[in-house]
Amino acid sequence: MSSIMPGAEPFLFRGNEVGCLLIHGFTSTPQEMRRLGEFLHRQGWTVNGMLVAGHGTRERDLARTSWQDWSSSVGEAMEDLAGSCRHIFVIGQSMGGALALHAASHFPVSGVVAISTPLVTDLKLLCLAQALKVVRPYRKKGPSNILDPESLGLRVAYHYWPNASNVQIVLFGRHLRGDLTKVRCPALLIHSRQDKTVNPAMMPRIHDQLGSKQKTMVWLENSGHVVTEDYERERVYALIQDFIKAQLASSGE
Repeated sequence: MSSIMPGAEPFLFRGNEVGCLLIHGFTSTPQEMRRLGEFLHRQGWTVNGMLVAGHGTRERDLARTSWQDWSSSVGEAMEDLAGSCRHIFVIGQSMGGALALHAASHFPVSGVVAISTPLVTDLKLLCLAQALKVVRPYRKKGPSNILDPESLGLRVAYHYWPNASNVQIVLFGRHLRGDLTKVRCPALLIHSRQDKTVNPAMMPRIHDQLGSKQKTMVWLENSGHVVTEDYERERVYALIQDFIKAQLASSGE
């Protein structure tokens, strides 16, 4: 495994027995979750900004991983938090949101937040990705879909998409589709109508399939895909804070 890119390091902020697991997106790094993590830590909570397997080093490392590797790295982080926290909230951006929902279907959590989350299940896309990974292993990425130019300049992420990993995205989506009904904890879904990376129609599709009795959708109007780093990030942080506090209050904390 290659060394971690500068700025892509995971982070752990120790606090009380309320734990927040922050999961970044596909080809991205914990950098896109750090400001959210700092905000949540100011509430006194323990925050783990994990690095998903295959990320934060070199694109070739991601190309060698499967969605099961990504999920396993989330599971390890969940178990670490469970060792010191009585309440765990799992919060993910983009593919991290999908991993958060997957974790919520397999672990006892107090709540899940899925932000700008994809649910890619199309077999045609799977066949295309499988063909491309042979003839064109990597595809150069364009600028990240962040409207705030200052945040865009701070971005730490891969510059290429490994097409082998795009295969895993579809395989994961098809697996996750069967797990959504198993999610029983309270769920908060957030998506921007201006998202050019993940179709905003994904949010109501996920919402309708969730098994949670308590599930809420929130639309943003002035952000791109990476809403944790865009113009409305403070609103996103407040929404997540209020969601966590509401769940803690309902449990008597």
